[in-house]
Amino acid sequence: MDEAAPQSAPSSRWLETADRADVGLLRIDVTGRIVDVNSAARRLLGRGMDALRGEALADVADIGYGAIVEAALEAMRTHDGPVARDVRYARPNGGSVCTLSHFSRVCDFAGVLRAVTVVMLELGEQSHSPDQATSAATSGELRKAMEALRASEDRYRKLFESIDEGFCVIQVEFEGDRAVDYRFLECNPAFERHTGIRNALGKRMRDLAPDHEEHWFTLYGDVVRTGKPVRVVLPARELDDRWYEVHAFPFGAPGQGRVAVLFDDITNRKRAEAALRDSEERFRCVANATPSMLWSATPNGEATWLSERWTEYTGLPAHVSREERNSALHPKDREWAAQAWERALAGEKFEAEVRLQGRDGSYRWFLIRANPAHDAKGRITAWFGSNTDIHDYKLADAALREMDRRKDEFLATLAHELRNPLAPLRNCLHILRLSDESSGADTIDVGRLHGVMERQVGQLVRLVDDLMEVSRITRGMVPLHLQTITIGEVIDRAVETSRPLIDASRHALSLQLPPEPIALRADPVRLAQVLSNLLNNAAKYTEPGGRIELEVRRDADELVIVVRDNGLGIATDQIDRVFDLFSQATHSLERAAGGLGIGLTLVRSLVEMHGGSVIARSGGLGQGSEFEVRLPLPTQGELAEPVLQPVRDVDGPLLPMRMLVVDDNREHTDSLALYLRMKGHVVRTAYDAASALTWFGAFHPDVVLLDLGMPGVDGHEVCRRLRAAEGGERLVIVAITGWGQSDDRRRSEDAGFDAHLVKPVDPAALVTLVDSLLRVKRRESRDA
Repeated sequence: MDEAAPQSAPSSRWLETADRADVGLLRIDVTGRIVDVNSAARRLLGRGMDALRGEALADVADIGYGAIVEAALEAMRTHDGPVARDVRYARPNGGSVCTLSHFSRVCDFAGVLRAVTVVMLELGEQSHSPDQATSAATSGELRKAMEALRASEDRYRKLFESIDEGFCVIQVEFEGDRAVDYRFLECNPAFERHTGIRNALGKRMRDLAPDHEEHWFTLYGDVVRTGKPVRVVLPARELDDRWYEVHAFPFGAPGQGRVAVLFDDITNRKRAEAALRDSEERFRCVANATPSMLWSATPNGEATWLSERWTEYTGLPAHVSREERNSALHPKDREWAAQAWERALAGEKFEAEVRLQGRDGSYRWFLIRANPAHDAKGRITAWFGSNTDIHDYKLADAALREMDRRKDEFLATLAHELRNPLAPLRNCLHILRLSDESSGADTIDVGRLHGVMERQVGQLVRLVDDLMEVSRITRGMVPLHLQTITIGEVIDRAVETSRPLIDASRHALSLQLPPEPIALRADPVRLAQVLSNLLNNAAKYTEPGGRIELEVRRDADELVIVVRDNGLGIATDQIDRVFDLFSQATHSLERAAGGLGIGLTLVRSLVEMHGGSVIARSGGLGQGSEFEVRLPLPTQGELAEPVLQPVRDVDGPLLPMRMLVVDDNREHTDSLALYLRMKGHVVRTAYDAASALTWFGAFHPDVVLLDLGMPGVDGHEVCRRLRAAEGGERLVIVAITGWGQSDDRRRSEDAGFDAHLVKPVDPAALVTLVDSLLRVKRRESRDA
């Protein structure tokens, strides 16, 4: 159906009614295009449904009559009443038919024009102005046809508007045999109330709810294919997580792909059932984990029976006085419990959360509930109750609330940290655009802008890398590359990394290193990451011009590294939590440092992976902080293990290289190809698997830079085909992708890739890598 086709009226029902009329009936949209044509009109116009649907009615009119049709349509748009016009329509065989065409408005429930109905009565070939008798006969037939059609529509409309269930008529759209979308042809007033969707008429479901579950499209597609009605209960997660009981059945003539849907919103019932299941499950978990104390009492509260659980927990006998039983209550809860009891005697429900003392002297939280038993006159005869241990629940709830608070703080921090580099990036882009559009481009310091953009993009990359890093490290998915190194090498690398931040804040850095070198077995990159994180932390939380100390010493068989500062310090109640994930201690109400709160989590994880430990110390806010790392020193036997040194290739660079860049992201592909060409390489680009394989045969590249997540045939399969082709073993194939987990790297290695790089890739480092890989490939080829 044409995009502009009106969908406010029941098209299938209209055709069923119109095809029984003897006069020609057309239904056109507000733009003047034909939507539906009855059989009489098709005979008059000498054309089939497919030829007429979507055509402008003015274009179907004979020469000189198009303007008459347009004027009649304009009258409909300006809210004028029905109009009748003599209109001659052209036929495909070269002839024409003269008609009296009656134009009338079709509006939706809000009175908005949705379509125009045209009734055509043939006047004959010779006369354009029928005589009075003919006109009278014509008018009579026209009135009868219109009245019959209007009566049918009125009956349908009353039924359509009266039902409380949601109702709609849809047009199912297919790709092959699979239903992929559907368009709303008609909706009753209850439709919006049951779905929350407004103005659905004429729109596709994918446009209204892009993530609508696939089972809805499959359901309606099956109704169209089988022609059988169905009744189901299905969820619609994107429609406010609702549930529906649906009756769907074919509508209209076979082959039209239309389905009528009668549905009822049963979300409240489903949620009530789910809530009941959740409540029962929580009760079972609590009951299984902590059996309740059961008890009974007289109307005035004297205990008549206590279960053994009471004695096991409190150490008090089962037969105790009311005063002795209340002595187990925490002193701060006794008044509250007494008030709750007085309210229960007055007729309110008895429920209280109190702390009860155990036989070991500790207190645990219990939920006390009691129900009264009544006699025939409504008087209370006894109390029956339970004391349920909810201590773990209370602690868990407090922990969840704290975790939720920290999560919200982390998300706010992440948004802040992402916006910081994005703001100058956007400013620089606007400046560059203005410089291109104006004549003042020479006054712009482009080099400075590029520097700003490079630094900010680097910051964004570091933020993403930190998030991925903490995920891999905390799950133990990052192996350590242990080597025999000296601590001095690690200190030099860490200080070099942190020096810009330290110098920017004008801090004084003091190093206290042992006179003799200390050797240890460690991963130099990861250990330097530990120390640079600690130095960066000290720099960020120390006022400008502060002092930072890095001390290294031997303590028996351990290496001790201490980083201390005279900065803002840490509140004493937060010291134990500074290493927790997404935790940022409150150093000061006035100061908020950058970062995601994961640096110290990385420090603790990496130190523990080396078999060491790390602790934090602080005298409180404003008194500086100190972090102490302890690492085990290796034995002489461990130090004697050989250290593998990287082999340096002395061959010159292989320029220019023939490179094929393959990625369905055109902007990434074209920009990377432009950079490589500017570096002197011969480059071809492809945006899909088929083009990549074609270029391979025609271009014979040395290097293929290949995306993994392409539609259709993915990068893994393309790599396998390239390897299987003649000369494929000499190719350097590098995966450039947004997927960087260990499973992703393993899959690319199994497919035959030489390297796996995660976007965004430093193009200069990429050239160096492929150059190195290609040298190795060619050397292996010569040696073979």
